[in-house]
Amino acid sequence: MSAAYLGVQIRQTFKDRNAWPFCAYNMFNYYLTDCFQQARVVLITDRGHLVGPADPWALLPLEFFRVISVIERVFITCEDPHVRDDFCRKALHRLNTRPWRDWDEIRGSFRPPAGRRFVGVELHLVEVDFTRCDPTDRSQVTSVELMHRYDPEGAFARAGDQDLWRLLEPAATPAASGHPRP
Repeated sequence: MSAAYLGVQIRQTFKDRNAWPFCAYNMFNYYLTDCFQQARVVLITDRGHLVGPADPWALLPLEFFRVISVIERVFITCEDPHVRDDFCRKALHRLNTRPWRDWDEIRGSFRPPAGRRFVGVELHLVEVDFTRCDPTDRSQVTSVELMHRYDPEGAFARAGDQDLWRLLEPAATPAASGHPRP
């Protein structure tokens, strides 16, 4: 069993692929272009309070870089809405019933306001231009695409259109192509 695990790990390292629970250990071994894609999450409570747009790292009690691999697998690679809904339902249940604190590379969970619970989640794929977007403002992006909305109670519909994103015009010159990393 350990030989199979080691074989897969070596393959992932040489192929430069992250697929949880395997990691290519490429954290500092690639060049980021000026523009690339990232994931953002928006949560909503039973009273219509929005949390986000934010990085998805606090959705799962895993290292932040592993959360990205899970998000890729569930929301980019997989197109089955049942798998996506099941993931969202379980993530919201965990956030509402057993939150966790920051520890090492694990981000503390999203937390609803006191006495409230999260009832819906949206996952977005955004494009960020690092030459123009404010790195501290997770809502400032050049484009946004809704990947999935899980809203069994209709909370997002009741909240109406919210002005969540600060869209910048795309750059006049095309960015160098790079490997998109949500």
